[in-house]
This record gives sequence, structure tokens and C-alpha cells, in this order.
Amino acid sequence: MAPRPHRAPRATRSPFRVGLLARHRLERLALQDSAAIAAQSRSDNDRAIAETTTPTVQAIQAHANAYARREEQRFFSNVQNELTEYRVLTKSLEADLAVYEEKTAGLSLADREAIARGSGPAIEELRRVERRIKRGHRRADELSALIHSRFTAAKLRAGRYYDFSDERIAIYWGALRRASAGTVADGMRSIPALGRPDWLTTKENTKLIELWQGRTDVQA
Repeated sequence: MAPRPHRAPRATRSPFRVGLLARHRLERLALQDSAAIAAQSRSDNDRAIAETTTPTVQAIQAHANAYARREEQRFFSNVQNELTEYRVLTKSLEADLAVYEEKTAGLSLADREAIARGSGPAIEELRRVERRIKRGHRRADELSALIHSRFTAAKLRAGRYYDFSDERIAIYWGALRRASAGTVADGMRSIPALGRPDWLTTKENTKLIELWQGRTDVQA
């Protein structure tokens, strides 16, 4: 059988692409906004307009914020049970660790190492506490990994929507500049940058970690 001819890999399609209908709608909004900007400029005696946004940009920003907020609320709703278990487990671990430290405070290093092979009611109780602590740490690690993965997924979904909104604004802004040739003020020539909530952009996710630790004064 003759070998199949080699095919060049297809170009990767961009994950963000504004559809034709949405593009036409953005261009129509740009045409409407350009007329309003021109009228505002004439009413201000051709003074430079300092604003770098329009009602359409504000609407896109508000829609992206609402989407991110829904993702945030959905995340906390989905991990509510895990967060509760994590808080309860953390308190239980603290209690077990305090008991273990209290019972082994006066023991030497050799006596501590002998707990694993010793016998007697006190030794058995210490081993039970040790097993509870190990199980607690193992479960806490599982919960932490699960919450992190769900948080990362929610953050990525919201971030992708902001990227898609950036693309929509770029299309709209280009149409606005073409429709407003000669009337758009210098301060409005740069594409507006979307503001993103802190819970999406924080590097260490400190708010989330504080919520895991049971701090009720931290706002989601």
C-alpha cells in the first residue's frame, strides 16, 4: 500500500471569534454612538472629549462583570459543602494536635519513636490520635485540591469571557473610529481596557484561602 501523502497541519482556529450578526450589531452601535459623539463635540464647541468610553463599552463591561459574578457565585455554591467540611476538619485537626502534643509533651525522642511498637491503653490512644491526624491531613489535602481545581476552572471561564469582550470592544472601537473620522477626540482614540474583579486577578488567591481558614469577615 502506497504511503499516504503528508498533510500540513491546519492552522489553529482562534477560540474567540465574534459572529457575523454580532459584528454587524457592534458596527451599527458604533455608527449610532459616532453621531452622538459628534453632536456632543459640536455642543461643547469642539472641545476635546476626555472620556475614553461610551454607553456600548459600559454595557459590555457590565455584562462581563455580571458573567464573572455569576461564575463566582456558582463556584461558592458548588463548593459550599467542601468549604464547610474543610472548616470543620481544620478545627478537628487542631483539637487532635493539641491532645497529641499534650500527651507527648514530656516524652523523650526515644519514647516518641517507641509509640509505634508499644502496648497499653495510653499507647493505643496515642496511636488512634495519630491515625485521626493522618486521615484529617489526607482529607484536607483532597478538599484543598478539589476547591483549587473548581476555582481555577471558574476563573478561566470568566477570564475567557473577558477576553471575548475585549475582542468585541476592539471590533466596536475600530468601527467607531471609521464612523467618526475627524470627530473623535484624541482622548478617545485608544481602545478602552476592561476592568476585572480582584478575585480573578489576585495571584495568591488570598481571599479564598482566608475563607478556607474560616474567616467570616472576608467578603467573597
